[in-house]
Amino acid sequence: PNPWPLTYNLPPDLPPPLTGRPVTNHAGIFSPDHLDIGTRLFLANLPPRTGPDHVIDLGCGNGVVGTAAALANPDATVLFTDESYQAIASAEATYHANATPPSKATFEVADALTTSPPASADLILNNPPFHTHQATTDRTALRMFRNAHRTLRQGGEFWLVGNRHLAYHVPLKRLFGNSTVIASNPKFVVLRAVKR
Repeated sequence: PNPWPLTYNLPPDLPPPLTGRPVTNHAGIFSPDHLDIGTRLFLANLPPRTGPDHVIDLGCGNGVVGTAAALANPDATVLFTDESYQAIASAEATYHANATPPSKATFEVADALTTSPPASADLILNNPPFHTHQATTDRTALRMFRNAHRTLRQGGEFWLVGNRHLAYHVPLKRLFGNSTVIASNPKFVVLRAVKR
């Protein structure tokens, strides 16, 4: 029998309302059978926002980050976007298993916000990849950062989680003029940049 999609439940040490929520992964999605430690740190430190924000889960993968944003702020609209059809199918399944109206979501296969209008988002959440096929590279992440900057409204926030050694604070400071460490552990860091 085909094992896909796989579903697992979020661990009990995450903040409510995430505890025990189901996450669905189709084949080829990063960390298919458990919550990876970088995303765990991100979920524990997402921005506390309310109101009718337009939120984007950029490179959404299984959609757990965007779903967490929707659960935390039911007045927000959330765009889940990824270049992978498998990721979008996973994100839809994760979202629909957890979110209830009046949460609003759209799902789009697209490359790093290239189809999103400028100055249209209030908050962009990102766990950027640093592998492209067999190569280790930051090219995809840097393209995501540039397009996030273009897509955010003035005062909009870009939040991301990344491995410490990738030093994402450097390109964020160059692009946004600022970068703040929100949380960290020995391996990962959560960063926030604001479009001025």
